Parts: sequence; C-alpha cells; structure tokens
Amino acid sequence: MMSNSTNFLNVRFYYDPRGSYGRIEKFPEGVDTKGKIVVGVGDNRNVFSYKSGRALLDLFKMVLEFIYPYMRLVATDMDTDIVAKFFDIKGFPLGYFYQGKYYLWEK
Repeated sequence: MMSNSTNFLNVRFYYDPRGSYGRIEKFPEGVDTKGKIVVGVGDNRNVFSYKSGRALLDLFKMVLEFIYPYMRLVATDMDTDIVAKFFDIKGFPLGYFYQGKYYLWEK
C-alpha cells in the first residue's frame, strides 16, 4: 500500500476484546465493539467526496465487502464480528457499519 498510496484507501484493523476501543473512537450510542474487529476506513483518495445518502452507503458497502474476504479466517460472520467506521479525507466520520447495516454519521 505504501508504494501505491494513491491507489488504495487507508484501512486499519483492531480487535477490541473489552469494548474500550469503541468508546475511544466515539461510536454512536448503542454500538458495542466488545469482542469485535473494528475496521477503520480512511478516505485518502477523495472517493467519498461529493457523495451523500444512498450513494455513500452503497460505496461503504462496496468497500467493506471488498475487504471482508481477507478477514474471513478471524471474522466468520461479517454482520456479528465486524464494526466499521468510515472517514473523509480530513478524518471526520462519515458513516459506520454495525450488525449488518450501514449508517450515515449523525451530526
């Protein structure tokens, strides 16, 4: 990725055994990251820019479904094992994935 940073989104993974990372990352109330793999997807290519609503949610889905096969050995069920957060190019949250659904970030 580092040699082709303009071709890939910035993706990071963290296993959260106690749920503390979810509190640090300030997910919306009710999102529990305990025992889950937290995926952070940062937009370093402006692919999320100028999109909103359904188009943005569809893009989040496409990105996470592309990433998921690489995690299948540790995350057997995407809907129950993964929580994801999507960021714009400046690092502000745009949306998240929780329990099989994609959500836009509330202002």
